[in-house]
Amino acid sequence: MKSPIRYFWIFLILFVGAELMAQQVLTQNRQAAMQFLQKAEMAKRGGNFNIAIDEYTAAIVTDPNYAEAYMKRALMLQQMGRYEESMRDHNKAIDLNPYSDVFYDQRARLQLLQSDYKGAITDLDQALLLSPYNDQLLDTRAVAQLQTNEFAGALADLNFLIEINPKDTLALLKRAITHMRLDNYEFAAEDINTALELNPYSELVYDVKGLFHLHFNELDLAYEAFDKAISLNTNFYLAYYNRSVVHKKRGNIEASMSDLNTAIALNQDFPNAFFNRAIANKLLGNEEAAVEDYSKAIAVKSDFTQALFNRGFSKSMLGDYAESLPDFDRAIESNPMDPTMWNVRANVKAFFGKYREALSDYDQAITLDPEFAEAYYNRGFTRILSYQTIQGCEDLEMAMKLGFRQAEEKIRYFCTGPK
Repeated sequence: MKSPIRYFWIFLILFVGAELMAQQVLTQNRQAAMQFLQKAEMAKRGGNFNIAIDEYTAAIVTDPNYAEAYMKRALMLQQMGRYEESMRDHNKAIDLNPYSDVFYDQRARLQLLQSDYKGAITDLDQALLLSPYNDQLLDTRAVAQLQTNEFAGALADLNFLIEINPKDTLALLKRAITHMRLDNYEFAAEDINTALELNPYSELVYDVKGLFHLHFNELDLAYEAFDKAISLNTNFYLAYYNRSVVHKKRGNIEASMSDLNTAIALNQDFPNAFFNRAIANKLLGNEEAAVEDYSKAIAVKSDFTQALFNRGFSKSMLGDYAESLPDFDRAIESNPMDPTMWNVRANVKAFFGKYREALSDYDQAITLDPEFAEAYYNRGFTRILSYQTIQGCEDLEMAMKLGFRQAEEKIRYFCTGPK
């Protein structure tokens, strides 16, 4: 009779052998996948992005648990503008390796590109749990927090960065902007002056200094600062853009347009410049050119709500009712809680005789803002035009009660008079 101990040792040998064989297979797969990764990197350096994608995919097929391969492909897809596919690979890489601060940082950067600042902050929080003193992570999180108006958090991160490096000019400028957003103007001025002492030839310092003066409508000082920034760096598109704002405030639309043209020539991916040039074109009476620039702004930033809204309004002014409504629809879809947008879309519908649809939009505007006097006025007049005189007069009276004086004339003409 064979000893049970003997059977145990036979089982143990077989088990260990199977484990070693499985480990050997995994090692071989990883080595093969790494070779595909090397080929992908070579293709990437040569500008052959599609070939690089194929090689990254081969690495993943060879070793489906290779987190680095997913991340490499994610970054390649991101560079190609294929953000949705890139996000799937980022997610998979983090699923396979949830302990990499680099992976969370990379996914946060993709989210920033897509204006998902909340998602980026969540990932940066996780990255900082893994790497608490990483200054780049803190800086990126501060920028994201500024975008979401989380000023206290941004200030805390920037304070820490400046504490460990008091000569960090960029951190000082970001903190100055944060202080400005918090109405801490004295602290903002101190940070700007400190940055100027540390780096007196920085165009960025003078640009922020100009923004500080612009906030107080100190146009001469703002112009001087922006002009200095441009003299230090003639390719600094932001300074041209900001100087154009000074020109506009001074009423010099042609000079504003000239600076915007320069800013756009230097950076074709700057939606705000196209947007402001559209407004300048509108002020100059060129509605068609305004529509074209709004379109360029939207091409760069598809969710640019105000550009969509303004383009819709300009199209309606040109009589393109059918073309204007999709823009209003997209703008409202992006920002459904803005009563002004509902009111303006209703105005366009009413202008073209779509009274029932207009009234529905006015209802929504008033639901969002029960003291929206202009919406009551517009709804009242539209109700009168659609033979709902009693309800229309009630709306006009409410508009006048809320301070919309234009309602008084309509009440005298269409109604029995204010009650």
